[in-house]
Amino acid sequence: MNSFLIRAASELPSDIFDLTPEGRKTFLARRLCGVDPINWFPQSPRAIQSIPLPAVVPFTVVMLGKAQDAREYSAWANSSEVPPTIVAESGADLTYSDMTVEGLQRRFLEVCEAIPNVVDLDAVQQAKFAIESWAPRASRSLGYTVGGHASVTPNLMVLTAHGYCKLVHGRFDKLNNGNKPYVEQITKTTWSVLQERDKIDTTETDGIFRRSPALNIFAPAMVPASASLCPPDNSNRAEKKRFATALRILERQTGYNFQVRTDHQFESIAGLNREKLAAKAPRLDPHPLIRVRQIELSLATEAVGALAASDLSATLRLPNDVNRTAGAVRQFASHYRSDNRSSRKRLIAFRQVQNRLANAVPAELLDVVGQTKDDIRIVADAHLEWIDVGGLPLGIRRNVSRIPVTPGNLFVEQVAAKPLFRIMASDFRNILVVSALKRNDPIRRMFETAFSGFEKEWKDTLQVQFAEASSKDELIAALSAFNGPLVMFDGHGSHSPGQPALLHLHDEPCDVWQLHGKVKPPPIVVLSACDTHAADRNHETTANGFLALGSRAVLGSVFPLEAMSAAIFAARLLYRIAGFIPAAVGLLGRPLTWTEVVSGMLRMQLLTDFLRHLERKKIVDHVTYIDVHQKGNMAINGNAEDPFGEVLEMLVERGLKSASLQRELELTVANSSVISYLNIGRPETILVDVEGRLARENSTP
Repeated sequence: MNSFLIRAASELPSDIFDLTPEGRKTFLARRLCGVDPINWFPQSPRAIQSIPLPAVVPFTVVMLGKAQDAREYSAWANSSEVPPTIVAESGADLTYSDMTVEGLQRRFLEVCEAIPNVVDLDAVQQAKFAIESWAPRASRSLGYTVGGHASVTPNLMVLTAHGYCKLVHGRFDKLNNGNKPYVEQITKTTWSVLQERDKIDTTETDGIFRRSPALNIFAPAMVPASASLCPPDNSNRAEKKRFATALRILERQTGYNFQVRTDHQFESIAGLNREKLAAKAPRLDPHPLIRVRQIELSLATEAVGALAASDLSATLRLPNDVNRTAGAVRQFASHYRSDNRSSRKRLIAFRQVQNRLANAVPAELLDVVGQTKDDIRIVADAHLEWIDVGGLPLGIRRNVSRIPVTPGNLFVEQVAAKPLFRIMASDFRNILVVSALKRNDPIRRMFETAFSGFEKEWKDTLQVQFAEASSKDELIAALSAFNGPLVMFDGHGSHSPGQPALLHLHDEPCDVWQLHGKVKPPPIVVLSACDTHAADRNHETTANGFLALGSRAVLGSVFPLEAMSAAIFAARLLYRIAGFIPAAVGLLGRPLTWTEVVSGMLRMQLLTDFLRHLERKKIVDHVTYIDVHQKGNMAINGNAEDPFGEVLEMLVERGLKSASLQRELELTVANSSVISYLNIGRPETILVDVEGRLARENSTP
């Protein structure tokens, strides 16, 4: 109910220097690189009041909802070393109407006077000088307005950060004209955001940071369990009927609004019939299910808007039909898990999923996705990584990461402020592999075999520790004793319908969600196990569980993994860390994001699978395989715009037919393990750098 506070927070400066003359010069560049996010943190009243604020955080703003009384925070505020700024509808340090640049400036200057002597006096004077120099950013006009609607809210929040104002002209009133009016607004505002990004001068941040993802593909969803909701036991027959109708309307929604065709459906949603609606100022009484869903969508929209405004990314809000592609995904997953399958049948099944996704996403929005060159962040549960973009899945064509939108508490935690996390290449000297396989398990030695084949490539750079985990206690002990940046899990995973996903530690099943408060895993987790983010199960996945425990990025699997292929992939990933990262950082003159590291690895794996497929079918010989593989890897690691296009061109130059090669590539994609991997969480906030790089670059004679 307090989600409106998120937008209010997004319009505040991120720190006291944003509105200074110097701060305004670099504000957009800092936002674009994720350096200056909107620092909003959802907290319960108990959590806020549990610890008095220390003097070193004097400019903390506590924003209360309309139903909250500021007086309840007086004792906590008085117990703090420096008083926080409490904002409420009334009776607070600032009221909602006081939340202007001038109002916040006056309050923060008062706070400066209350900072105790334990804080350096020069620092206080510098802060005071900065706040006194505040001036609002210049207002700009975009040249067009849109109708107010949640589908464009994130883009409008970004444009507001750019200084644009008066963007909305009344409420969006084209509710019954299908998706087209919504899509027109979304597309128009998305292009405006992308064009503004292109104008930002990042000269001062080049070499230090990486540009944030350009595009968020956003599709809010409901947890699968919502389909089994039931009305209260004491409901009468009419109430039960209305409940069932409201639930069906939610489940069957395909567009940006609810589809209502009968008087009963209308009355179930609005709480009154059409005749009463014609009366003056009718009182709507939405069904509780509809009302709750509206509140959820409002919260999700404001949260994604704050994320977008934090790094100036554009947002494509997709229609709800994207979530209804789950049926096609289930069919593909069923085929994938079946013993009665062939590579050709899997291709047909994968094409069906891709076609279903393409039909669910308006063509205009697909066009934006296809034209976006920078990284893409999926904020959805639907398998949008599989959308066909120029003959390849989106997850291969672009650097892609995913934030799941269910469960809601994990979603909000993931989109809230995440400071950049810088890891040095040398930190990867310490890598942990947790083995949960019995000694007589036939796949146990596959990791060791794969690692031994690559170990000579990294022995001078990486130190890989192995730890046994035959129980939850041993898993907790192994993770607790490890202080490196990356852990790999080697074992079995499963996810039964309607149940939480499990890791199998010898004979003991482990639901990692139950480890909350008992262990803090490293920032990066690679799960070499089956079904750790299963495509056709619920949100209680192992990958989500590790995010909930505190990991920043998790590489999970949507399907069962073939053991030897998974082991080789893990070994190649370590080889990439050891050899590629230092070379790439030196060549590009900037740090890499973990998204780039994983996305490049997926492309390289697909290239290997494709060329091996051609060699097995005797379409190419081994000499061609080696030559094209080396040049293809160079194209991938050199950030070529279309590395697979270059690979196909090399093969055509050797006399092969372009059309047949494209068919073989599609067949390979559908049968490759790369479509099983998802890069989940906030990997774009993990920067991998090399020690002393900037110092060396700045020491030119």
